[in-house]
Amino acid sequence: MTKIAKGKRPVYLDNPQVDKLLAIVMALTGEVSVLHERLDTIERLLEVKGILLPTEIEAYEPDGKVTKEREQWRAEYIARVLRVVQEELETLKQS
Repeated sequence: MTKIAKGKRPVYLDNPQVDKLLAIVMALTGEVSVLHERLDTIERLLEVKGILLPTEIEAYEPDGKVTKEREQWRAEYIARVLRVVQEELETLKQS
């Protein structure tokens, strides 16, 4: 369940649209940073334990089920990232 902040979104720059874009970029930056660190940890542990080599990761080909799961995750992720834009569209529709 996604938490949604109450009240007006703060404006830090002269243009509220630029603020929204900045919020999107910062959300992406946070997500990518966490994912990168976790993935790096997993890959290092797998290599140290002799379970998996980095070349095996590069050569991996997902099957249909994995591809569908990834597509669903990607759609949900994009929706979270673009939440600011979606909220704006919903506000405009209600006006």
